[in-house]
Amino acid sequence: MNIVLPPDNDAKFVMAPMIDMVFLLLVFFMCASHLSTVQSVELEIPVAGKAVVPKERPDRLTVNITADGRLFGGNTEVTLDALKALVTEYKARVPDVTIYLRADRNAPHKHVRRVMNAMGELGIDDFIFGAFIPGES
Repeated sequence: MNIVLPPDNDAKFVMAPMIDMVFLLLVFFMCASHLSTVQSVELEIPVAGKAVVPKERPDRLTVNITADGRLFGGNTEVTLDALKALVTEYKARVPDVTIYLRADRNAPHKHVRRVMNAMGELGIDDFIFGAFIPGES
């Protein structure tokens, strides 16, 4: 009985999947580097020794207050009326909205109170205050 063996072929290295992976990694790092260059508002956050880190929630809207009283809805500078419109629009999409209020440590409290009163007029009373926890980097 004659057994026919296949011809002796060497194992080949297929380049197409490797090239695909290189391009996927390239796209990933391009996107990741763009996201890391997006700057947030520069604030000196107050220090609170007994602060706790809140759980991540997707329905959180960030409001920043600088030392001179300028308001930022996220990273965009807004007036108080524009902030109210922004929050009203956001609340229409996410009814259970939480305001993440980050105020500069040198900002007078009247600016924080002004924002809180404006949010209270819109029916929002759930706030998280940004604070720096000592020993955290």
